[in-house]
Order: sequence, then structure tokens, then C-alpha cells
Amino acid sequence: MKTTITPRGRSAGFTLIEVLITMFVIAIALLGTAALQAYAMKINQGGQFRGQAVLLGVDLLERIEANNPAAIKGQYVAVLPDTAKAPDCISSPCSADQMAAYDLGEFQEALQQQLPDTSATITFTGAGPYTYTVQISWRERAYRAKSTKSASDAQTEAFSYTVSRTIYDMAASI
Repeated sequence: MKTTITPRGRSAGFTLIEVLITMFVIAIALLGTAALQAYAMKINQGGQFRGQAVLLGVDLLERIEANNPAAIKGQYVAVLPDTAKAPDCISSPCSADQMAAYDLGEFQEALQQQLPDTSATITFTGAGPYTYTVQISWRERAYRAKSTKSASDAQTEAFSYTVSRTIYDMAASI
């Protein structure tokens, strides 16, 4: 019987190197997955901000359309944020013009709560029918392929959403 003896010196530590290489590959894969997850969260938050802007813009236009007497006089024209105090139309009745100021105050408060670093411009054009245009602008953190040195160095991007609606004089159509 002939037996072959292989020297152990050549293959010693080979499995340890295999394990280290495997751990390195897994670590790279996990880091890539974490970066992808962070990017997905940022994109999701941006989509949420865009959705909120749409809802807020349409809500204001619905309020404008509901308050037709003030709308046809142009009472909803504004640049927000504004420091003017809005009347309280919940506890006491308001005129159409006061209701417009109240609606703008509610809109401004909702903007500041739901969008970062936000502003809005509401314009009014026409001589009947009238067109109201609402432009909502906000800033959010930008995703950059190159990493920044610290969180305070993070850059922002400006976004805006514009929506218009034609308002008809309901008193003239009666």
C-alpha cells in the first residue's frame, strides 16, 4: 500500500483567507444596501413634500372658489409668509373679506407645518372670468453623489408647485 503525504505548510491558513475575503464582500454589499436605503428614504420624503404641496394648493383653490364674493374682488392675492394676524372666523361670524384673510392664515399655517422653508404667492388676473394662480415654493435637502464633510455642509434644492383655477362670478350667473 502506497500512501501519499501532502505537506501542510502550503495550505495552512487558506480557509482563513477565504473567510476574510467573504466577509469583505459581504461588508461591501451591506454598505451598498445601506446607501440605497438612505437614497430611497430621501426620494420618498421628496415625494411626500410634493404631495403635500399639491394638497395644500388645491385646498386653497377650493376655499377661494367657495368664497366667491371675496374671490372676484381679488381678496386672496398674497405673498406668504405674512405677519398679518388673521381674524378668528370659528368663534364669530366673518364677512367674505375677513373669511379670505382667515383662509390665507390657515393656508400659511399649514404650509409652515408641512413643508420645509416654504413660501407661497397667490396671484389674480382677468376681468371675469378670473384666474387665481397659487405657486408654492420650498427647499429640501439635496442628495449629492459626493459626500459632504458634515451635516451642516448639506446643500438644499428649491422646488415649486404651481396650480391655477378659473373663478366665475356666481352673482352674475343668477
